Amino acid sequence: MASAATTSRTPGGPGGPSPARSWRCSEHSDRPVELFCRRCKRCVCALCPVLGAHRGHPVALAWEEAARVQKLIQECLEHLAIKKQQYIGNVTHIEGAAEKLKASDSSKAWLKEKFTEFRLLLDEEEVLAKKFIDKNMQLALQAYREQVESCKKQVDILDDLASRVWGIGQEPNPIQLLQAYTATELEMQRHMSLGELSHPVPLSFEPVKSFFKDFMEALQRTLQTPLDIRLKENLRCQLSSSSNAKPGALLKTSPSPERSLLLKCKSGREEGWE
Repeated sequence: MASAATTSRTPGGPGGPSPARSWRCSEHSDRPVELFCRRCKRCVCALCPVLGAHRGHPVALAWEEAARVQKLIQECLEHLAIKKQQYIGNVTHIEGAAEKLKASDSSKAWLKEKFTEFRLLLDEEEVLAKKFIDKNMQLALQAYREQVESCKKQVDILDDLASRVWGIGQEPNPIQLLQAYTATELEMQRHMSLGELSHPVPLSFEPVKSFFKDFMEALQRTLQTPLDIRLKENLRCQLSSSSNAKPGALLKTSPSPERSLLLKCKSGREEGWE
């Protein structure tokens, strides 16, 4: 499209182009452009769609096409204004969420409380385990003391019997020896069998140690897995959509046609007020 002596941005109009203020056709330089070739997207003269390079192409009057484009431009500006308001609204929402997040410290306070409870539970469990060991140790020691006392009494009884039996054996008088032996015979026979040997079964607290060792190893295995992975694997966390969201994630939705119309009307009112 060749340049004209003067440059009118909207060639032609309802009254037609003015010869003194018009664009010239690049193919027919003596003729002003009056039409718009919709296939080639350029302005042409009246001969181009009949005899020129734009023969058979769909054309429209330049001023009509300009009016259509002006309408499209206006619609584009309105949509840009609506989209701008959407982004301004997004900024407001995101900044509000950021301020709310900064002001909220409830999650850390809750965690502090729960970890304090957990430490107290561990301390209580330690006390209970130690009490369990002390109780069973004292019971075992008491049983050992009682058995020792019983064995010492038996030793005293055996010493006394041995002393009497030895005395009977030293009796020179046969009659007295037989009488003494007969009186002591049942007691002697009762002690002729060997006594039971006592082998204390060692009291072991290995089950207690093994229990808490397994507990600690299970806890360590759990804590070795990164926290974000543990949260994803937790069923209750899986049921909560917010727990799987990345920090700073946004829920994006497309506005409904009714909302777009409402924003458009609102934008129009605001521009009118300005």
